[in-house]
Amino acid sequence: MREVLAPPAERGHLEIRPRVVDRVGHRAASDVDGVVRGSVGRIARHELPDVSSRVDGRHVRLDIDLAVRWGVPVDSVAAAVQRAVAERVQALTGLVVDAVDVTVESVVVPDVPTAGRVA
Repeated sequence: MREVLAPPAERGHLEIRPRVVDRVGHRAASDVDGVVRGSVGRIARHELPDVSSRVDGRHVRLDIDLAVRWGVPVDSVAAAVQRAVAERVQALTGLVVDAVDVTVESVVVPDVPTAGRVA
């Protein structure tokens, strides 16, 4: 015989910690074309994209610092990150995403090989 479950509200408590939201947001931002992943610059303060979130009950706000590859429209990449992060966080956690604030910290120019001297 199958056991009948109590309604979800009566089964217990679910808490989704900000660290989980950060990791989901990091992965979603990293998957957007044009976002540069890893250490950026000569003195890297942290790995990018860097995500921090504030969870308040069922609502969450995310702050994302990222680097963008040279040659792609910065505003388009930032908007794509906002959409991707909001959709993925809401789909995987069930939280309501109130805001995704994106700061583009750097534009990364690919290494260009220099021509060698011919003697």
